[in-house]
Amino acid sequence: MKKNILFLGLLLTASAAVAQTFVPTTPQKRNALIEEYTGVNCQYCPLGHKLVDEMMATYPGHVYGINIHQGSFASRYTTQWGNALAQQAGIQGYPSSTLNRHAFKGSSIQIDPGENYRYVPQVLQMDAPVNVAAVVNIDPETRLMTVNVEVYYTANSATDFNLLNVALLQSNVFSSQAGSSYYPENMVNGQYNHKHMLRDLLTGQWGDTISQTTAGSFFSKEYAYVVPNTLGGVNITNLDDLTVLVFVCENHKEVLNVTEAVRAADKARLSYVGVDQDVCVVGVQPYVTVENCTANPISNLAFTVDGTPLTSSKTIAAYVSDTIHLPLYLLDPLPADHQHYSASRSVVFSGYSSNGQTVSLSGEESTFSIADFDLYTAPGPLTLSIHYDGYPTETSFSLLGYDSCAYYYENTGLSNQGNRTVEYTLSPSTAGVYRLRLTDVGGDGVSGTISVTDADGNTLFSRNGSSLSRWDYYFNITTPGTDGPQSPVGIGEVADVQLSAYPNPTTGIVYIDAEGLRSMEVLDMSGRMALRSSLPTLDLTALPAGIYVLRVVTDDGVAVKRIVKK
Repeated sequence: MKKNILFLGLLLTASAAVAQTFVPTTPQKRNALIEEYTGVNCQYCPLGHKLVDEMMATYPGHVYGINIHQGSFASRYTTQWGNALAQQAGIQGYPSSTLNRHAFKGSSIQIDPGENYRYVPQVLQMDAPVNVAAVVNIDPETRLMTVNVEVYYTANSATDFNLLNVALLQSNVFSSQAGSSYYPENMVNGQYNHKHMLRDLLTGQWGDTISQTTAGSFFSKEYAYVVPNTLGGVNITNLDDLTVLVFVCENHKEVLNVTEAVRAADKARLSYVGVDQDVCVVGVQPYVTVENCTANPISNLAFTVDGTPLTSSKTIAAYVSDTIHLPLYLLDPLPADHQHYSASRSVVFSGYSSNGQTVSLSGEESTFSIADFDLYTAPGPLTLSIHYDGYPTETSFSLLGYDSCAYYYENTGLSNQGNRTVEYTLSPSTAGVYRLRLTDVGGDGVSGTISVTDADGNTLFSRNGSSLSRWDYYFNITTPGTDGPQSPVGIGEVADVQLSAYPNPTTGIVYIDAEGLRSMEVLDMSGRMALRSSLPTLDLTALPAGIYVLRVVTDDGVAVKRIVKK
């Protein structure tokens, strides 16, 4: 047992005398934990760091990262825990990662960092048999940190006991890093920002035992930890740089659920702002994450967005974070050869209701970028050229049609295309705006150039692919082609949103019930848009009889439903 950890709490099991105080008791989907194995002397490790940050930004409150400095490239920031974790994961090269310590390929839990793009959405759709929540307090004078953890089982675990892990992470550690040019956005005043680094495990190497793992079981424990002035040779001067992750494992592997401990305070706060560019509209979807740091639920959230008041009726439970989507920022694809979109948005979290009282906040204005990308207008078909490296099966691309929210192409390099230049013709059947996404699951890019040319032979962009992890480019293709979509609804674009439409089948009018409704589209089975509306009713009277796909954008994401027109 570590000397500076005091186990103040007792293991509590489910009984009539014990009641949970803040952990949710309704079934949930799993959150994702990416453990990234890295080192300051590792040339390509910044690609892994960038990927973790992108995944956390894409799925705020649902994806969490731990950077574990370990191995021959890690000359500092190591811990006593890293080697055993790496040995269990079978780490042989750097950067490497695990995702929920789950075996996606055979029995190995190790995956290439870029494969998280592929597997994270799968994890987020898995049912979680257990919910976990935690609250952390840090006394700035004594540096005493207390972490209260609660665990509640909504279903039976597959094993008789589980393991609770409490990890201490540190961010904003500025120093050098090999290969920092692969993540230039992470450089601050010439130094690399090391984030969510593992500094300690309050529960030891493999965690504390939870002995009752059947539906309805409840476990709670309090940990006390005196934060040292230095840890592993790193000064800890700003306690706000520390975060605590709490996760439950079915064994030393399989992570059943994970969350970040909420920092207790007397008021809620704005903890994150960002944008989701995967919504199938020609625009971006800004969002904010509100962290309820109090012991009471909050509701009637009030914001000021670019000077305009905005309210949300969403209720956020005690010691829970939730995401609020702001109004869509729509873009007009101008008929220019090349248009760079760059825009920002300001938001202030100004107040909320709690226990029947209005709480006013004097929050600071947060300004963040909501658009920073290039859109090319050109005649089709387009030609995509990729010079693969020796691992072509790690590299893939997809072309998503924004008008239909359908994928026209999804392609992965073949094993016999290694160290070759391969050209692909992109000829979607309708003119419109498309997103080309290029991904390398190895995280180390390709060995040559990636370029796109239009039907007239003009090069729209050409770029060395050595830094490829995931790139997005947008094209306004002005000429209809010959190839239809591979699916009528965008793969991976569907969220777990409650949606009902009635009557269904219908002769004309359809009523839509979806909380936080923002916009709707009706697609025919070829993927073409037949109708668009922002009202809670649809009039399909003018459409031919047949099967249609209703696609709804809400505050919580995107949902789809089939509708039959008689």
